[in-house]
Amino acid sequence: MIITIATGTGVGKTLLSAFDSSLKDAGVYNYNLITLSSVIPPGTVIKQKKYVTPENEHGHKLYVVKAEMRSRESKEYIGAVVGWYQLPDGKGVFVEHETIGETKHIVESTLTKEVQDSLSDLCINRKYPLPKGGFNMKLQVAKVDNSPTSVLVIAVYKSEGWE
Repeated sequence: MIITIATGTGVGKTLLSAFDSSLKDAGVYNYNLITLSSVIPPGTVIKQKKYVTPENEHGHKLYVVKAEMRSRESKEYIGAVVGWYQLPDGKGVFVEHETIGETKHIVESTLTKEVQDSLSDLCINRKYPLPKGGFNMKLQVAKVDNSPTSVLVIAVYKSEGWE
């Protein structure tokens, strides 16, 4: 299985339309999202890139793990992150976190620590060896400037039709 990690940032007149804009930026706005609980199946390869929606999948179900943050508070920074750890056979876990802060550095630092702490706990709970080089993560941070803003990091597992 290939899981695609995509990111998006969007603005709009409302928080909801900003979120839709971030979904569009990530390439997943014409799906019905079904959120999963973060377990990575064995044999999985993770690729980081914009997701490309096949034309015939409008309205399909899309199985995802996602982190998203929305705000309309000008001058704040918002951030979302998905972190992950995989064993050599490809199985593993995702974690997802969101935060708001006064600076980009604060947001990035907070999210990085949350990912490290969460993944450490999840690895210990599963008796996975802790990595020596750290964990993988994909961050998305944006400054809110006078319009509702949304950031998104999404791990796309697969799409599925309704029939």
